Amino acid sequence: MRWMTHVFCEMIKKLNMKIKFNPFIPIILAGIFLISCSKKDTNYEPVQLSAETQSRLDSVFGAAMKNYEIPGAIVAIWSPKGNYIKARGFSNLATGEPMKVENNFRIGSVTKTFTGTIVLQLVDDGKINLDSSLAFYLPQYRFPKANKITVRMLGNMTSGIYSYTSDPDWVQSNLANNWETIFPADSLIKVALRHPLDFEPGTKYSYSNTTPLILGLICEKVTGKSMRELFTEKIFRPYHLSSTFWPNNRYLPAPYSHGYCKMNSGSEFKDMTLLNPSYSGVSGNLVSNIYDLAKWVKMLGKGTLYSAGMNAERMKWTTGSSNSYGFALMNLAGSLDFLILGHGGAIWGYNTFAYYIPSKDFVIIVHVNYYSRGGEYPAQALGQDILGAL
Repeated sequence: MRWMTHVFCEMIKKLNMKIKFNPFIPIILAGIFLISCSKKDTNYEPVQLSAETQSRLDSVFGAAMKNYEIPGAIVAIWSPKGNYIKARGFSNLATGEPMKVENNFRIGSVTKTFTGTIVLQLVDDGKINLDSSLAFYLPQYRFPKANKITVRMLGNMTSGIYSYTSDPDWVQSNLANNWETIFPADSLIKVALRHPLDFEPGTKYSYSNTTPLILGLICEKVTGKSMRELFTEKIFRPYHLSSTFWPNNRYLPAPYSHGYCKMNSGSEFKDMTLLNPSYSGVSGNLVSNIYDLAKWVKMLGKGTLYSAGMNAERMKWTTGSSNSYGFALMNLAGSLDFLILGHGGAIWGYNTFAYYIPSKDFVIIVHVNYYSRGGEYPAQALGQDILGAL
């Protein structure tokens, strides 16, 4: 899908994680035997990487850095046969600081998997009903056919609600003030209210950054707590994700990766690290690192975060979605016979690829501190190159 404007670093057209997936990757993955080691706790016995495999992965990693014009990147793989965790390039182009595997970074739309998890946990708690309507929970938002738009549709992107990040006037006005505005979720939802529905609720799929914000407000209404509190109480603390958090401001804790974009093809990298992340809210504002994301996608893939019933709801893949979208979860393989579960994430200056393959107990996390061009996702491209090499 093309973006509304290349000036917006080509990111703001629904933050759509549509992925050009190689149909042969599931076949390749079926025979994967990875071996390496890490200094961090990975829940696997470290096995030394063979010289041949090490060389092949290093070669692919290096070539991708050049091919995709990546300033800095981290590739992290965990499997029962071993691990491969390496960083290349720079985390700060101005100082020449090298990329480090422990760096914190903005995870963009991977945040949606956290939001979706909170919703499903609250369904388990009896506080939310997936079949209840938007009009029932939030009657103040008078979307067309709000009485027909269910919580389930909001989660699986079949509501038809317009994505506020596709509004060109909103984009241009915020470019003009360098994104200094603080954006409450209410203000972003009202941008979407200016537009008609994209289609009849429940009949099609369309990736929207608006619907997770609505889900967040529903969670806040039924609990009386902010999403920041719910993330901490129901996910970060109980599951020991100590490096994952809701940012209080535009700053990231050290060590962190600077994030870069190009305003147009051929231009210089622009540092977008201190962009105000409030414009993405529960659709994309969380900060994390590769180690926490590895824990997270594995829990998502194993379905241990909620009841078996909610795990089944999560993996009801919508027809017509190129990425086999479930309830705030992607199946990258696009097949019910072979699951690659997780989510991609893109936000100014940062691109993330975070997936788990249950049948192989295999985790891959890729972080790239560059995102801008329309239709290009360097972390996804690098991740698929690495998988292809294996």
